[in-house]
Amino acid sequence: MGTRSEVKKLIRSGFVTVNGIIVRDEGSHISKEDTVELYGKLVLPHRMVYLALNKPVGYVSDRTENEASVYDLIDHPYIDELQVAGRLDKDVEGLVLLSNDGIFIHKIISPKHHVKKEYLVWFQGELTQEKIEVVERGLTIGTEKFKPAKLKLIEPNLLSLVISEGKYHQVKRMMKALNLNYSRIQRIRIGTIELGDMNPGDFRELSGEEIESLFLNS
Repeated sequence: MGTRSEVKKLIRSGFVTVNGIIVRDEGSHISKEDTVELYGKLVLPHRMVYLALNKPVGYVSDRTENEASVYDLIDHPYIDELQVAGRLDKDVEGLVLLSNDGIFIHKIISPKHHVKKEYLVWFQGELTQEKIEVVERGLTIGTEKFKPAKLKLIEPNLLSLVISEGKYHQVKRMMKALNLNYSRIQRIRIGTIELGDMNPGDFRELSGEEIESLFLNS
């Protein structure tokens, strides 16, 4: 609605109604059950927003005017407040979570919370049992060691990789270290939230139950 002084001015001017009655006292108490209108339009209280988006290839996860962005896909009144909880590269597709809840975002991206992210990777090369065991023990690249992850062959050229951290270009770097050439990477799960049958570019709000269960047995 504006700054505190602007809101007080609107109230004193008689532009605000509570349950259909004009209120001119800015100190009036308002409960959650009350209906507040400004200029005859409903005023909703500020809330925390949690969205799931199916990011297509070709979109970046940042706010930018120079490239197509995930924010271009979202028509939502809280769009200016939303931040991505775990970015995807421009050439990677799949599940992205966005929110205006900073604590929620931190829990998603912080390795200490162990929120698992599952990726499907279409590849060329040989995925041996030895490579799978290396990943499950904790793959080391140079001086950097990744946390133990789950790697499973689904089809001859399709694998599932589940990680609990989100280091820079991690999935791509792991594929390169395993001598596997990827052609497509899709994130299909974050914690207990799954991509499901969402079409590329579609988004939806998470339910309260989904948010509560997100960090349980991810």
